Amino acid sequence: MLTSFEKDVISIINAALSGGAPTLSGELDLRRLYGFSKAMQITPLIVAGLEHASGAFDSDDGKRLVKSAVAYSFYSEMQDYEITTIKKHFDDAGIEYLLLKGTVLRSIYPRKEMRLMSDADILIKEEQYAKISDIMTSLGYTEKLESDHELVWNKDGKVHIELHKRLIPSYNKDYYAYFGDGWRLATVRDGSEWKMSPEDCFVYIFVHYAKHYRDGGIGVKHVCDFYLYMNKYPSLDWKYIEKELSSLQLLRFWQNTKKLIDVWFGGDECDEKSAFLTHKIFSGNAYGTAEAHLLSQGLKISKKSKNVRMKRLFMSIFPSYSTMQQKYRFLRKAPFLLPFAWGCRWISILFHPKKFAEQKKKMQTLSNENITSYQNELDYVGIDFNFE
Repeated sequence: MLTSFEKDVISIINAALSGGAPTLSGELDLRRLYGFSKAMQITPLIVAGLEHASGAFDSDDGKRLVKSAVAYSFYSEMQDYEITTIKKHFDDAGIEYLLLKGTVLRSIYPRKEMRLMSDADILIKEEQYAKISDIMTSLGYTEKLESDHELVWNKDGKVHIELHKRLIPSYNKDYYAYFGDGWRLATVRDGSEWKMSPEDCFVYIFVHYAKHYRDGGIGVKHVCDFYLYMNKYPSLDWKYIEKELSSLQLLRFWQNTKKLIDVWFGGDECDEKSAFLTHKIFSGNAYGTAEAHLLSQGLKISKKSKNVRMKRLFMSIFPSYSTMQQKYRFLRKAPFLLPFAWGCRWISILFHPKKFAEQKKKMQTLSNENITSYQNELDYVGIDFNFE
């Protein structure tokens, strides 16, 4: 049911989290493992799991793994320093905040660097943003873009901070209807820092995982998060959690994910659905595949429009203002120049054969058959877009 590569990776991860030695098939391709671990953002986790595997780092590919893990560890330390600095300045200025996702979850790993994150997520209150903006600028950060739910800042092109206006984008209507901006779930306060209860935090990270899954896919580290979280909080109120997930129409998806966790980390026998989920996770990167993201868009369009390709073509020709301002930053100060920006984009595509070919391929991917297949795959594991 599971491939030898999948079994080897799962065994390596188990070894990393338990401190033991992995049981390997003897067929493990370290070059493939190197590429996979980078795509999944789990290189330090893989290296930790191979520490007690004899000869794992003797080859050139093994050494590349170690070198990459060391670089990621330095980056993790840099993130840690920056987050601590931002928290201190927020505390001093009376800025209320709530750490999200990886900024919270990496503390439950044996070593923080085992849980890589491409950016740090912090929930803020929009009414305090003027003061926050001044602080971020004083710390050497530059504001890069504003999306529906977040304000993105980075420093030297290396450290990325996402300041969330809300927990879930408002265009994810079903989940946004449950969370709102998220502050109603902030019930534990320590100075300026707020936290959710362990149960509400679990519901949030699962909904975030579900959002990514249906939008195109998730990675290995997300499954590890749940396993470690449940070990960290063995007395979670599961009656409450399952009631909330049921209201979000996610209970069946959680049950299938829980079975997957038990297969990966509990020694349960793998069934067809767990094998399917494993294959889906292993076939992409940390957040799925480009094709799955495209089919997800097509599926959402199909729920409102019969002609998906025409609607998608229109969206490609005339992307929304929020999408365009991410690439053409001048739109933030001059939104009336949106038609001019569209023209710039058309020229860049029409006179760039590779970009034109990519757009053509996207249209071919969005067949009714492919979209129906994507819908069936979501139905199979118990998840859908419930935007009505």
